[in-house]
Amino acid sequence: MKLRTEFLIVLLLTIPTLVSCGNRAGPEEAEQADFIYEDDFSADKAGRWITEGDELGSTTLDGERLVIDINAANTLQYSTLSEPDFSDIDLRVNATLLEGSEDSTYGILFRMQGPDAFYRFEVMGDGHYMVERLNSDGSWKRFVDDWERSDAILPGLNSTNELRIVAVGPVISFYVNNELLTEVTDSAFPAGAIALDAGTFGTPKATIAFDNLRIAEP
Repeated sequence: MKLRTEFLIVLLLTIPTLVSCGNRAGPEEAEQADFIYEDDFSADKAGRWITEGDELGSTTLDGERLVIDINAANTLQYSTLSEPDFSDIDLRVNATLLEGSEDSTYGILFRMQGPDAFYRFEVMGDGHYMVERLNSDGSWKRFVDDWERSDAILPGLNSTNELRIVAVGPVISFYVNNELLTEVTDSAFPAGAIALDAGTFGTPKATIAFDNLRIAEP
């Protein structure tokens, strides 16, 4: 699935909101959890990911990774796991920027109600991150002030970052490389599908590889 220029322009204009704190599972707890879903993206074992390809970009299973390749500026492409839906989760996935500029982005869409309503956790190749919600009317709600920088995010090409989301009811925590970035409380979407995404701003090229997706009960 691809979204074009209008999608990324609105990311720059949405209004920041306050974050809230609550209970969350720590990194050590998740390491010992039983996974309710795992995917190493091998061709014979990968889940039912919805992929597509055209001149703007493509999503493929390549070398036991899910690879999103974008060939246009101001484009967001994502691949959705068609089933199952998830509610409370402790989700981890490794992501690597293989090609593109430092303003290339990649991340996770979750509790998706469809292509026009979901939560989004995104990091940028220069070490910034964003947490936001797309509403069905096309408006966005941000949970951090603009793109926030974190030293936990490894910047640049060929740097692998582990992205993690812990969602328990309305309390949602966001980690990179086991460091908590922010935590929000929001009850708009209690459950839904997940997707992996990549995006470009001004540079018309980005390639991102995802691997080792693991989902446990928090």
